[in-house]
Amino acid sequence: MDTFSGPVGCGPHFLPARQIIMADTPATRRALEPAEQASAKGTGPFDELRHLILAPEQEALDRLHQRVADPEARTEDVSSVVAEAIQLRRQQGDDEALSHALAPTIETALRESVRKDPATLADALFPVMGPAIRKSILETLRSFLDSFNEIMDQSFSWQGLKSRFEALRTGRSFTEVVLLHSLVFRVEQVFLIHKKTGLPLGHAIAPSVATQDPSLVSGMLSAIQDFVRDSFHTAEGQGLGRMNVGDLDVWVEQGPYAIIAAVIRGIAPRALRDTLAETLENIHRQYGLQLERFDGNTAPFAAIDGDLARCREFRYKEEPRRKGRGYVWAAAAIVLLLVGGWAGWRWWQDHRWSQLVETLRDQPGLVITSFGREHGRFVIRGLRDRLAADPIQFVKNAGLSIKRGEFHWGAYYALDDAIIQQRAIAQLLPPPGVTFLVEDGVLRPQGSASSTWASDLVRRALLVPGIRAVNLAGLHRNEQTAFDKAKSDIQSLVVTFPIASAALSPSQMAALRAIALRLKSLFASADDLQQPATLEVIGHCDSTGAETTNVFLSQRRADRVVWQLGQLGLPGTRLHAKGAATNEPVRKEDSEENRQYNRSVTFRVTSPGAN
Repeated sequence: MDTFSGPVGCGPHFLPARQIIMADTPATRRALEPAEQASAKGTGPFDELRHLILAPEQEALDRLHQRVADPEARTEDVSSVVAEAIQLRRQQGDDEALSHALAPTIETALRESVRKDPATLADALFPVMGPAIRKSILETLRSFLDSFNEIMDQSFSWQGLKSRFEALRTGRSFTEVVLLHSLVFRVEQVFLIHKKTGLPLGHAIAPSVATQDPSLVSGMLSAIQDFVRDSFHTAEGQGLGRMNVGDLDVWVEQGPYAIIAAVIRGIAPRALRDTLAETLENIHRQYGLQLERFDGNTAPFAAIDGDLARCREFRYKEEPRRKGRGYVWAAAAIVLLLVGGWAGWRWWQDHRWSQLVETLRDQPGLVITSFGREHGRFVIRGLRDRLAADPIQFVKNAGLSIKRGEFHWGAYYALDDAIIQQRAIAQLLPPPGVTFLVEDGVLRPQGSASSTWASDLVRRALLVPGIRAVNLAGLHRNEQTAFDKAKSDIQSLVVTFPIASAALSPSQMAALRAIALRLKSLFASADDLQQPATLEVIGHCDSTGAETTNVFLSQRRADRVVWQLGQLGLPGTRLHAKGAATNEPVRKEDSEENRQYNRSVTFRVTSPGAN
């Protein structure tokens, strides 16, 4: 600890305790009110001493009591940690309780938002509605093509010709006649429905079968089951086991928590019901706990469609073998060879163009809406963003004849990230050193740029079709880099003092003048970045002497530098003095030079948002 030198003599001179306290009382100590001065004057020096020692603590307790008693202050304190509290609760693994607590509030907020302004929610869902609709259309077209291929396969056979003639004679469709002649039974759809809520847990469907919304079908089946039980007062666990709808039968198996329903075309054997019951038992054995605690979340049942798919059985009639003459077989073989060669060549062309269509479907910015033959040519229709790849180049790369193909494209703005990224580069023109990356509609610029350009980017980027937000986390601002360097330079400076003194030498005064100029520039840069900076001046002492003296001395050193910087033109509202005594040593005191560094003042710059 530093020692004080008296005015007379060479050795240390210690003042009485009362004189030391009176001399080293900080300048910021609250002055006595007139009533208090009268009370102190009348009660003696001990009451005055008590007031000098306890007054700051009493004031701090009064301010703390006022803040606790103020509802607005408490609300402000809680609001500053709400987000961190929710994040901490989630990290602790208690997501279920947190979800139960927040769900009613979120549901009420969404309901109120839709009631006041439905357009807000519609705008939020707009980016995902378009792709979902397009995907549904494409799946419907693909199902139609699959059915068409099956019908074509039946057409090139003797039985197919007979079936087509019968369809013309009876007025039925060709597909219906083929099924009636060849199909014994087929399980077209299998539903797994939660018994209590009526929600679908799984759905397996045979290829080329037109379907309704599984949720709608499940709800209707549950409603029929409830109607039957209420109308006929059936016992617990019993319900409707079979329904007939036109050419379709619906078999239902009951379980404790779920039911399984199979939609069957034709006459199915009794063994199929055993298969359904066994599947339902296995599902209850594997997912019993999830079924009992089901709350609407179907994620635990994602793999259950595989179990339901095993119930999709089917059986066709076996054609009896007939004896025939050799020449009939020979003629049939020749006809079959000719027809097969023509069909094979036609199939090969269809296959190659189908592969081309699949390749085009995978390209960003291209949407295929239809594909087929028209007047001997392959016609492809769809939508194309002007930034998408040229389809003609894919035709050439596949080795196909351009003359056999025909394209019809409608213009649209694609929402693929790759296309949005090209569009953003073309419209926003990033400066050298800045690159763009788009993920899920969020523009993420990378590199270094000025703050002016970054601020303007946020405004202009939202005008680019497909960009819904801008994330500037990866963009380094040039002004920020300069500010961080200036801040680091300021914080590395040290102003030293003589032993047991808070006086500044001429050399240190010159150093403070240079520091003041740098601080003015630093504060101006912080204001430009909207990060108003403040400076904390920290006073230090070496470890020699008494700690109580060091506390006052370190505070006086900090106050002295703050006062001097204020005289040099720095705003006092941005300067704060702090006496650290020996609690924050600048260096380890293993030498006299390092001890000298601890008899000093250091600087700490604080600003919101700065590194």
